[in-house]
Order: sequence, then structure tokens, then C-alpha cells
Amino acid sequence: MKFGVGVDYSLKALLLLAERYATTLPIRVEEIAEAQGIPENYLRRLLIELKRGGLVASQKGPSGGYMLAKPPARITMADVVEIIEGDYTPVECLEESSSMCPRGQPCAMRDVWCELRDSVNGILRQVTLQALSEKHKLAINYSI
Repeated sequence: MKFGVGVDYSLKALLLLAERYATTLPIRVEEIAEAQGIPENYLRRLLIELKRGGLVASQKGPSGGYMLAKPPARITMADVVEIIEGDYTPVECLEESSSMCPRGQPCAMRDVWCELRDSVNGILRQVTLQALSEKHKLAINYSI
């Protein structure tokens, strides 16, 4: 029930873009990769997915790079998970294509799995990049 490294890397990249959102200047992939410790080629693929999902925009040219496509307060962790991994489902039987246990019997655990899925998704929908950025700034100030 773990999220993949793609979600983690995407959130780290988006967090950097959120912290620089006010400048409206694009940030190069190489700069994001180095600052966040993300393999550059993998980050390029993630940014393409995030662009398709409407979370980032890109600018070509020598001063090009990536920037957020909308304010950090309007991007949630749930948005990122959805784009990178699809719907969060803790067990296979909760996927959209399945309406019952693959064994063909009613499952006593289904309600618990549904509650878990809904709780996790609810938490992820509440946490925005803006909130993460503010927490990050507080953590930096606190550690000085």
C-alpha cells in the first residue's frame, strides 16, 4: 500500500516550483533535479505526465523550463497521486472494474478497505502544495 517513488519525486519537484511560484520564471529540469536529488531523466518523464495532467506548464528556449500551471493552493497531493499512479486503491477488488470480490463471495473486509481508501484520499485532497511549502519553510527556519 505504498505510493511509488514517482509520487515522491513529483511532489518534491512541485514543491520547489511552488516555493518559486511568485517569481513566474520557469525553472530548468536540471536545476530541479539537482536541488531535489532526483534522477534527471526520470524527472523529465514525470514532468511530462504532470504537464498532461494540467499541474505544470513548460516554456521552451534558452530561458525555458517548468512552472506551476495554477496556484499552489489549488494543487493537492491527491491531484499528484491521481496523475502519477491513478486512483488510490488499497486492494484490487476496489478498482473501478471490480464490483465484488474476485472469489465471487461477499467480503467482510470490503467496507473496511473502502473506509481506508476514502480516509487516505480525503487527507490527500486536503493537503495543498501551498500548505506543504509553508510547512517546509517552517521546518527550515526551525532547524537554523
